[in-house]
Amino acid sequence: METSRAVVSPMYDRVVRQSLGGQLIAACLAGLLLDGGVMARVVGVALLGFWLSVGILMIRRPLQPGKVDLTFIRWGFLPVLLVAVLVQIST
Repeated sequence: METSRAVVSPMYDRVVRQSLGGQLIAACLAGLLLDGGVMARVVGVALLGFWLSVGILMIRRPLQPGKVDLTFIRWGFLPVLLVAVLVQIST
């Protein structure tokens, strides 16, 4: 019987959970705004862009993530959301 190996490093577990917690809060708050769903769409676009970039990071370094990779996964949604909000405001 063969032993199974982890597809990604266990170091990703904690930072992904922390990131998901903050994103869940942001998505719930955006959904509660009475703006016709504008902010919910902005948060949705930011979530999509963030998780696509996290997927690229995890594909690039599945077993040995760098410190910058882990920091981006933990805190990177905030700057992505800020850029998405600024783009929405400017249009």
